[in-house]
Parts: sequence; structure tokens; C-alpha cells
Amino acid sequence: MVSNRTEALDPRLRRIVSSFDDRARLERDLDQSVLETTESFETGDPVTPSVLTTRTLVKTGPQPPTSELPEATWTRIVDSIYAVTLPIGSLPALAELPGVEFVEAPRALYPQLDTSLPETRADRLHQPPTDLTGDGVVVGIIDFGLDYTLDDFIAVDGSTRVAFLWDQALQPVAGEHVPAEFGYGVEYDADDIDAALAAPNPFAVVRHRPDAASHGTHVAGIAAGNGRAGDAQFPAGTFVGAAPEATIVFVQPHAVDAQTTFTDSTRVAEAMSYVFARARDLGLPCVVNMSLGQNGGSHDGESIVERAIDRLLEEPGRAFVLAAGNEHLWRGHASGCVDAADTTTLQWRAGGQLPLPDGTVLPAGGGDRTPNEMEIWYSPRDQFGLRVTAPGGADSTAMVAPGETVIHSFTNGNQAFIDSERLSRLNGDARIYLEVSPGLAPRVQEGIWQVELLPLEIRDGHFDAWIERDARDRDNAFADQSFFVGVDFDGRMTLGTPATTRRGLAIANYNHTVVAPNDSSSRGRTRDGRDKPEVAAPGTNIVASAALGGRPGPGGPLPVRVRKTGTSMSAPHVTGIIALLLQRRADLSAPQIRGALIGSASPPVGVEPFDLAWGYGRVDAEAALAVVDQLP
Repeated sequence: MVSNRTEALDPRLRRIVSSFDDRARLERDLDQSVLETTESFETGDPVTPSVLTTRTLVKTGPQPPTSELPEATWTRIVDSIYAVTLPIGSLPALAELPGVEFVEAPRALYPQLDTSLPETRADRLHQPPTDLTGDGVVVGIIDFGLDYTLDDFIAVDGSTRVAFLWDQALQPVAGEHVPAEFGYGVEYDADDIDAALAAPNPFAVVRHRPDAASHGTHVAGIAAGNGRAGDAQFPAGTFVGAAPEATIVFVQPHAVDAQTTFTDSTRVAEAMSYVFARARDLGLPCVVNMSLGQNGGSHDGESIVERAIDRLLEEPGRAFVLAAGNEHLWRGHASGCVDAADTTTLQWRAGGQLPLPDGTVLPAGGGDRTPNEMEIWYSPRDQFGLRVTAPGGADSTAMVAPGETVIHSFTNGNQAFIDSERLSRLNGDARIYLEVSPGLAPRVQEGIWQVELLPLEIRDGHFDAWIERDARDRDNAFADQSFFVGVDFDGRMTLGTPATTRRGLAIANYNHTVVAPNDSSSRGRTRDGRDKPEVAAPGTNIVASAALGGRPGPGGPLPVRVRKTGTSMSAPHVTGIIALLLQRRADLSAPQIRGALIGSASPPVGVEPFDLAWGYGRVDAEAALAVVDQLP
């Protein structure tokens, strides 16, 4: 049973508490986003602290107990939502503090123009009579790797267009400082970056150094690149972003380990708060782009990070744009109805052999090396039992009833952690959290794991289940990513979170050369039935800024442009368009911006009024401006 000391913790944190005495298992099996690490600047190696800590999101009441746990560090995100860093052993004490309503574990978030800009008609707004370029508007980018040395992000007079750059992963050296509100990372302002641009080696002055594949440079180029970078293959002035004169504020999130480019929801919440604070300091309206996401959560906008987004967007002159996700091909969602007279069984495959839409089945790879997580959400009017059976059917857990937490060791060495909540504190719905990890074995057993939902009390019966996104290693044939088999997969509601937030905008990906939604683009709606994604934008084979373009490479100078596909490319098109709208009307609210975009969207034939892949249709910058201009 869940004790009173841990009922305010979400299931991931209860899992940590349950294994706290087994440090080796914590370090090997748990998602690294829940463990704090630091990086040595001298060696670049990750350094595990002697006391394992975690950085959580905490929702408090009106009187936050920020001084009652000396070992905890509290950083306010917005209103009564805080990022709290503390030793893992202090999690139960944190949950017990008066005024603490819920403690949410950090969730891993992963990264998700020459012809595409005319497709959105944003280029028409750059010309007379409108002459809108994003001037006087902040475009915030939360992503990995900005090449601030590219001409795309430098004004004609040679000065940087980047007002602030916060690299959460760096440790300050002499002459550098952390942001005033946050006690980590390094913040650079425009003067610092201009000094770097004048130096022989800019990256020795401003130590944020992207690599050639940096996702954030491409995203920033789509949203706000001015097209000044050029080479023989890609002439200057051809590949111009949607808001080419906007002011840029960039945040490089802290990666959860040294080998990967994914971060967690707590770092992202701090990044959001930072960007809006710097825009306020500059006295400018602001639109933030984030092309990162996850599969976990309730998909109804009630997670703490989504609440933080919504609260930050209550102030006029702000917008937040999120990539809808590229999860439609990864078979990560299942839904159905549990019958009162029968057991419903989900087929959950581990160890590879993911089927592709063209019928190809990927090889098994080297096996599933990582923990696999699933969340099952259902009505509080029902009560489900849950039982898990290992491949082959010889070993099963006991049935876990609502209100119980069970750890089961299988004979194959693997381990299951099952936490069944009768009523979630955040939304009042029932949730079952399930993790199958290697345990004492080197791999999760390959094959189909049976997840049985047993009817204990059925008055509604409907459920939705999501498999959390995992490490996706091509060299391992994606064998670490588990998936639903056959008809258990439901391609609807594959939107990532926090794209299911209420005030943020989720953007789908369509191929503008054939006017069709990309197969990978996540589908709506939200679990509580809201229409998302809002609109679709070009995101297939988008040519935009390439980090380190023009610098020496193995075969000569690196190209200044690179081609990428995904909703990560769709979202910044809309981000730049919103910057143009905010240049016209700096007092627009987030709901007004949403209304202008969906009210002016161009739906392909047959998709009205709303489509799970298209949203309300293709974004149309010119028509959206016409809607804004109708406002008093």
C-alpha cells in the first residue's frame, strides 16, 4: 500500500523511494532524468555526486514551505509552482511538508524554407504594405545547439541578434555568471556574444558550442533566421525565416547525461520562466518555441509543467508553440474498453522488431537494455486490477488493485514496479504506472509481455495507455523502444506532452510538396477531448540553418543549410508567424493568437471542421493577420 509519507509523490518518485537503498540499481536502471549529475568542464566527463539528488516540480498551496527543509533548494517557476532540488532520501519528507500538494518527477523530453515559407504566406508579410519582420518581438527557442556565429543570426551591422543565451549545462568560469533567478548554468548577453564574434575563436569566449547536427540552429533558422548566410550551393537571401528581424533568446537545456540530447520537464519549466522574464526585462512581447516532448502523463493538460505553461501565458503579449510530436509511427498508444465480464489484455513487445507503415519489420537488434514504462489512465468510476506476465507465460505478478504498490521479481531476472492510484491528485482520474526493468538481468526479456486489465468495478470501462518514449538507437535497431502489438495500437491521441497544454499551441507536420500530413506526425485529440493539434505547418524536408556552416569539415567547408523533417520543423514556422502578429499587436493574448490561427487556417478538401492529423488546417499567415486587424 502507498504510505501517507509518499502519497503526494508521483509514481516515478515512489519508485525511487522504494529502491533508495539499492544505489547500484538506481544508477543503472532508473531514467537518468530523475538523477542530478554535473559535468566537469575540464574533462567533459559526467561526475556522479556522492549524494544522489533529484530536481522535481512541486505544486504548493498559498503558503509554500520553502524554508522548512534545509537540504532543499527552491526556485519559483510561476505562482505556486517551484523547481526543487534535494537529496533523493529527502523525498518523503518533502511530500509530508504542510502546503505541498504534489511532487512531480522530471520527465525526459526528446528533440522532435525556401519553399516552405511561401507555403505559409509569411513571406508576403515581410513586404509592403505590411513590412512585418518580427522587429521588436522576442522569439525564444528552447532547444539544443545554437550557432550564434552564423550570419543568419547577425544583423547587417555585424551585431548579434541574440539578446540572451542561457546554457544550462555549463559551469561558470572566471568572468561568467549564472542567471540571477537560477543557480546553475551560464548566461551570456548580447555584449558577451558581440565580444565573441570579434574574437579569433568565438567559442572560446562564449563557450556554448553546437555540433554540426545541432537541432536548435535549424529550428532557430526556420523561426527567425535572416537568410544572410550563404555558400555556392545555398545563396544568401534565399532561405529566410518567418521573423527575420526578431530578437532571439535561446536556452540550451541541461541534458540528463553526457551522451544524449534530451532534457527533462523541470529544466524546461525553468527555461520557459527564464525566456519570458528576459522578454519582460526588454519590454517586448514574446513567443517561445519548444520542439521537445514525451509520451507520459495524463494528456489532459493537468501535469505540473503544463500548468506552469498555462499560468505563464495568462499575461498578454505571450505565446508558446510546441511540436505536436513524431510518435504516430512508434505504436505508443492503446485504448479500449474493459468489459465487466472479461479481462482485457494488452500485448506489449520489448526487444525490437518494430513494424513500419510500409510493412517492413525492423530486426531485433541487440536487445532492450533500458527500463520500459507504461501509464494507464481511466475513469474514477471504474476500478481495474492489473497483472503482468513475462514472455512465454510462465511467470506473472500478483493482481495489483487500486491503492496498491507492488515490486515483483521475475524468474528471468527482470523486475516490475506497479503503482495503482485510485484517484490522481492532479486530475482526480485513476492511473496505473508500470515499469518493467532489466533488474538482475542485462536486458529486458525479448518478446511480448502481457498486461492484463481485470474488471473489479466497471461503470465506464474506457482506458488509454501510453508507453513512454525511450532511447532510440539506430545502431541497436531501436530495440530499447517497446511498443504495442497489432490492433492494440491506436494511432489517435499520439500527441506528446506538454503539447496537450491548454494555452500552448500544438503544431502538426505536413508535406507541402504533396499537401499531405506526414505519416510520423502525432495525431490528436487530447485525452479530455480537446481539439489538438491546432494547425499544421510545413515540416517535411525543410532546408534551414546548419550549425558550423562554412567551417572546415572532412570533405571541405560544411554546408550552411541542412534538410530536416519533423514537427520540430513545423512548429518554428508558426512561432515566426506569431512574432509577426505580435509585432502588429503586442497586446495579443494567447487565446486571441490561437483564435486567429485556427480561424484563418486553410483546411484541405474534406478535413473540416477538425481533423486529427491536420488540426484546423494549414497555417496561413496572411489570413491570420487579417483576423488580427479586425480586432478593435
